[in-house]
Amino acid sequence: MRTYQETVAVEATIAEQAWGRVFGAAMESVADCFARREIRRTAAELTAGLLLELDSRNCWTLAEALGHPGPHRLQHLLSRARFDHEQAREEITRLVIDELAGQEAVLVVDETGDAKSSTDCVGAGRQYSGALGGVGLCQMAVHLAAVTATTRVITDRALYLPADWAADEERRMLAGVPEETGFATKPQQAAAMVTQALAAGTHTRWFAADEVHCGREPRRDIRALNLGYTVP
Repeated sequence: MRTYQETVAVEATIAEQAWGRVFGAAMESVADCFARREIRRTAAELTAGLLLELDSRNCWTLAEALGHPGPHRLQHLLSRARFDHEQAREEITRLVIDELAGQEAVLVVDETGDAKSSTDCVGAGRQYSGALGGVGLCQMAVHLAAVTATTRVITDRALYLPADWAADEERRMLAGVPEETGFATKPQQAAAMVTQALAAGTHTRWFAADEVHCGREPRRDIRALNLGYTVP
């Protein structure tokens, strides 16, 4: 007869093996997005580090938790390494759709702010962020998640580019904003992501969001996609 400690150890081993398979499948799905094996390995380490229970998450704290001698590898990945972001997003979306096959998902949109120390970062400015508890200097991003009874996973994202940023050609050029990226409201960004998720095969009948998306235009866009919705 097994002791309680032995049973817990077996269950923990099974859970770890299951997680290893899922994580390995996710990283394998995006392997072709990286031109170099070293960058692909660092991306896997960064992703694993972001899932750790840490008081704060930045390149310094993550490097320490991962056993790196310093943050340089992670900083290089985020600032200079070349890989196909959009292909990675598409591959992860396909993986999520396969994993959720047969389950009814709700598409949930929410936006969050990332505090910044200057307006040099793309889209940074003084704007309201619930995550910051008010108006502050931050970037805003709109996220799309697929939610089921057992799963919550982000499948898409869009950086919000305020109107003043979108209209400033010199600023855009210095920050490397693509020419095709123009101003879009957060509800417009959300509608575009939902449209793309449905085109990719996401099985859903419902959309949910906060009060930012409760206007007449967002409701009309969601109804045009034949989705029910719940917004404040």
